[in-house]
Amino acid sequence: MFIGFDVGNTTTMLGIYDDDSVLPEKTCRFRTDKRVNEKALSDNIIKNIKSLGDSDEICAQITAAAFSSVVPEVSGLYHRTVKNLFGIDIFEIRYDSKLSIKINYRDKAMLGIDRIVNTETAFREHGPGCVVIDIGTAATYDVLTHDGVFDGGLIAPGIGTTIRTLAEAASNLPEIVFEKPENLIATDTVNAIKSGFFYGWISMIEGIVLRIEKFYEKKFQVILTGGFAEQVMSGLEIKAVLDPLLTMKGIKYIYNSNMK
Repeated sequence: MFIGFDVGNTTTMLGIYDDDSVLPEKTCRFRTDKRVNEKALSDNIIKNIKSLGDSDEICAQITAAAFSSVVPEVSGLYHRTVKNLFGIDIFEIRYDSKLSIKINYRDKAMLGIDRIVNTETAFREHGPGCVVIDIGTAATYDVLTHDGVFDGGLIAPGIGTTIRTLAEAASNLPEIVFEKPENLIATDTVNAIKSGFFYGWISMIEGIVLRIEKFYEKKFQVILTGGFAEQVMSGLEIKAVLDPLLTMKGIKYIYNSNMK
């Protein structure tokens, strides 16, 4: 068995894979803690493996591991923790790992690893000519050109981040759940905020994709992933592919390429 970790700013996804598959058989999420120590991380991993089945059996079968992290504070901990738990070295995905795509970025060391992993998966499964949109703590728009080059992209504040910020900054505006409102035009404050966020985000995504296509003078396939991707997908009027496990598949794709 293979274990993979997608360490994000807000949450971490853990996946258990069959050795021959890039799609995890089981996944779970836990909160990312930048101040975590080795014991706490170890306990958290075991706790979450238990939620997926017989932890002793699963742990005994794990023979390989990899992780993608945008939280450098915990990267070293994953190396030590996985070594102590499973007796194996964990592969850390980096910008200079072996990839199928080329990267055009001014400072590759500053490029979020999740963006690399997502674009690699997009190339493997959909070919070149994609815009990959990951809606998490931040929202990233990554361009994979028709020549198979990661050509940079855009970064915007994430949905959850902006919802919380608005509620904290304005005393009379409550924190809302991101969901499609009953009507575009609302007659109460809660639904007015819901409508503004929902249709504002839909319009931003559609508008950015349109501008990217105008910039390159080409059409692109749009791929959505991240915590709010499903809700956004329900309102889009442009064609898109929803793939909530895009990053987890990319972790295995890249691991397989680098272990050959």
